[in-house]
Amino acid sequence: METNIYPPVWNERIGEFATSVAKTPEEITLELIKLVGNPSEDAISILSDPTTLTDDDIKNLFVTGELKIPIGVFKKHLPKLRGPVAVVAVSTEERPVSMSFDTLPTVPDDESFLASLKIGGISKVGTTEVLSAVKAAIANKAGLFGLPDVLKKKMEAFAEEQDEPVGKDYFELQKLVVSRSYAEVLSVLGIDGSFMSEAKKNQFFQKLNLNLWSALHSFNELLNSWQKSWSDSVSNPAAMMSMMLMGQMGKAGAMMPPGMMAPPETAGLHDEAEAVINSINKVFGGFGIPVAKALAYDATRIKNVLENPGLPAAIGVTTREQMLKTLGLSVGADYVRLERNITRFTLAIMEFPKITVPNEEYAYLGAMIQLGATIPWDKLEGSGIGSGKL
Repeated sequence: METNIYPPVWNERIGEFATSVAKTPEEITLELIKLVGNPSEDAISILSDPTTLTDDDIKNLFVTGELKIPIGVFKKHLPKLRGPVAVVAVSTEERPVSMSFDTLPTVPDDESFLASLKIGGISKVGTTEVLSAVKAAIANKAGLFGLPDVLKKKMEAFAEEQDEPVGKDYFELQKLVVSRSYAEVLSVLGIDGSFMSEAKKNQFFQKLNLNLWSALHSFNELLNSWQKSWSDSVSNPAAMMSMMLMGQMGKAGAMMPPGMMAPPETAGLHDEAEAVINSINKVFGGFGIPVAKALAYDATRIKNVLENPGLPAAIGVTTREQMLKTLGLSVGADYVRLERNITRFTLAIMEFPKITVPNEEYAYLGAMIQLGATIPWDKLEGSGIGSGKL
């Protein structure tokens, strides 16, 4: 692959990152094409935008993918791949300021999440519980919970066809299918691993579909209506959004664009956030917390099973992508992004009642508007994300 056929900005960015992680530009480019398409200036802009392509998307590609870049090396040199932080002009003087998307709550990665499950045990609805619910719901939607049994049967069939004995991966799956023990995560709550049942699982997903998804969607619609009512009253909506995101509304030294009106009252948004919190409490009523944690623990273990490089060959295909297609699964970058963005949006709503300083509030709402725009809300309609396929 000849790098000189690509835009100079691509060659410079990818070349620096490749050298730092001891790979060739060609190897890095072949992997990045899976996320951003063919090398171009537009592909570079995607790499630079964390709201379009998350750090986890890139980590899954390079750390757990074919190149197996060590996690420490990857994290150290990721900024070189991301490039310089973009700046936005927000006043009539066109002064550059930094983006404030990080004002919203962050979502832990899978390793941190599993650790929090094992050392948690506090009976309250917090980050771990909400993340557990979303992970479990989307895993169910993607068909992950039935995966071990399907994989086991395909491995049996292929081994029989080839007149070969099954490998050790088969017996690991056998143990996962037969035992389905949740003792490791439920013990911190003082609950026996045999507590889980199919009935409790189904009841939890029913409560999610009934209470959570419509509440999140309603908040997003109210948020967009709030923004629209404001932008309709100003002559420069783009400048309004920029100032919101930078938290510059009314701040000393910041100039309001011509025609800018005061923002609408946010009391309705605070009321709606409280309604969402009440809906979340309903989801976790009764046995909601241990069931959510057990299901999320199971989902994360099954996702880790999919990372086993020997699985494709064990069922008679050559690549991970072919394996996922054969299994009818959708657990790629879109899956990960959907899980992360819904979780972050939910946590942001839960934290919103604590945001009372006007400047901080507008920046927070601006970030939520951007985050909400990345979520495919149609996936939450009808029977909800807790049943069927993605």
